[in-house]
Amino acid sequence: MANIAFGSKYFIFSKFSSIPKTSKIEQDRANLLKEFYDLNDFIKSEELNDFKTLDNYLNSSEYKELSTSIQSKKKQEQGKIKSYETQKKSKKFRDYFKFKESPKLKSYLSFSESQELRDYEELEKHVTSPEFENKKRSLEDQKAAEENKIKEFATLKKSKPIKDYFRMKESSKLKEFKTISKSSELEKFNELEIYISSEEFRKAKNAADQKEFKNTPEGEKEHDFVALKKSRNLKFYFKFKDSAKYENYLAFKKSNELEKYNVLQEYLNSSDHKEKLRTAEQGLEKLNGQLNDYQQKKKSSTIKTYYKFHNSQKFKDFQAFEKSKELADYIELKKYLASEEHKETLISVEEKEKAETDKKKKHEDFKNSKKYKWYLSVKDSNKFDELKNWKLVFTDDFADGELNTDKWITRYLWGDKFINDAYALEVDKAFPTDGNNVELSNNSLKIVTRKEQTEGKAWKQPFGFIPQKFDYTTGLISTAKSHRQKYGKFEAKIKVNYAKPVNYNFWMVSEKNLPHVDILKLNKKKTKVELASHTGDLTNESGPDTIKSEFSGLDVAQDYFIYTFIWTPDKLTWKINEVIVNEQKKNIPQEEMYLVFSSSITGKVDGGGLPASLEIDWVKCYKLVLDY
Repeated sequence: MANIAFGSKYFIFSKFSSIPKTSKIEQDRANLLKEFYDLNDFIKSEELNDFKTLDNYLNSSEYKELSTSIQSKKKQEQGKIKSYETQKKSKKFRDYFKFKESPKLKSYLSFSESQELRDYEELEKHVTSPEFENKKRSLEDQKAAEENKIKEFATLKKSKPIKDYFRMKESSKLKEFKTISKSSELEKFNELEIYISSEEFRKAKNAADQKEFKNTPEGEKEHDFVALKKSRNLKFYFKFKDSAKYENYLAFKKSNELEKYNVLQEYLNSSDHKEKLRTAEQGLEKLNGQLNDYQQKKKSSTIKTYYKFHNSQKFKDFQAFEKSKELADYIELKKYLASEEHKETLISVEEKEKAETDKKKKHEDFKNSKKYKWYLSVKDSNKFDELKNWKLVFTDDFADGELNTDKWITRYLWGDKFINDAYALEVDKAFPTDGNNVELSNNSLKIVTRKEQTEGKAWKQPFGFIPQKFDYTTGLISTAKSHRQKYGKFEAKIKVNYAKPVNYNFWMVSEKNLPHVDILKLNKKKTKVELASHTGDLTNESGPDTIKSEFSGLDVAQDYFIYTFIWTPDKLTWKINEVIVNEQKKNIPQEEMYLVFSSSITGKVDGGGLPASLEIDWVKCYKLVLDY
């Protein structure tokens, strides 16, 4: 006998008074999911990211530094304007600009630009320059030098030695002397004198007879020599040659004094001397003319008036202030305040200030917006824990119009494995065809039970799969080959189109048929739903360990209901439309199971009320995000 324990009975009074409508639950879920998606979208949104960036920025040192910089720049520009206006109204600046516009200054400035002043200043600069003085002195020295040479020459020319020298030089005796010195007579005398004085002549004379000597060539030469010695010309020649006057003449001819005289005479007769003297005289005449011109101009009333104003204390004060840093700063400030740079700086400061103000306003507007307040109210709440904690791992909404065979098989797992065909259990009176009784339309799947004859296999112990005729057909779908799961949340939206005695089942089962959990089992009447968990070993003589529960009072055939089964390592929970209808902390399955939806007939039937169907709108399986 099976080990069976009965849990609590749940009685739901009235049709919908104690249980929410499915439409409301789905709407609430859709709203919650939409809000959750909205939250996630908002969390990922540019506007929230921009707000966070803006919030970080407004709380950053960068923002504080920029705000301080903007205010500082604004204050600085306003300070410049105020400073300029204050200076502009001060006595010092008013006096300066009054003097600047005075007729005397204008007349002074006008004359300061005149050609007359330029000529005067240029002349003054010239005649007072060291170069002018040096040039004048140089020309004077040059003139004096040339005139000194003339004087020196004149002095030399009058000196007695020079006069005696030139008197001798021009004398007839010197001219006669020079003539004789070039004569053949003197030449012959000199030759004979040399010969008569030679050793050759002496030997010849000594060797000859004295009486006969005069007739010899040597004697004749001696006779000629004596005759020439008595010649008047030669006597004059030798007398003049040995005279003191001629000796003085020759000595003075070699003197420095005569050389100096000759050099001076040659220089004073040269074009060089004449040019230097002329240049010096003309240059001095020009320089003296410029100096006289300067003296005349300096005495003019126009020049005197100009320099009187120029040297006045008022003008000096004016000039000093005009060169002052104070005025330069004022003019620079005035120029700056009229510049594009100042205008652009003011505009830039205003734009930056407005930009920062706009950022603060944008930040405050967003911070006070309904959307942000909603975000703050839900982001850390437990409102979405159910969505956050569960991860969808399997789903089907049957919207394709045909069964997805990658997800579902339409026969029991053992038939698929061993005989590759559908089969019925021993107690079944309706054969679960291999998909013929599974219909898809209007985005839902129906397992239809009909009264119709068919043939199929049935499992009978101890014979195995036996061919058998059936008067009824039905169907099933299973995730045995596509999805198995240990622990999680399993849901399906189901409507029962009830007809007695058809059984309508939403269940989970393991590879070995145990454990097995009935999430929805309707086989007695449409207001009495059975729930159960079956664990243990099928080979055990006492059968599986089963804990059953049931709830009554809800006509499950009137509408779609959401059937939920939550399986944790230490607890099983059944819900209908979010209302807990059973909880169990014993006989907890600890191995993977797959989903099965099926209809069957196991009791007496007359065929009335058929066809009947189990209609499935959708199926969903979840795992905890932090899985066990």
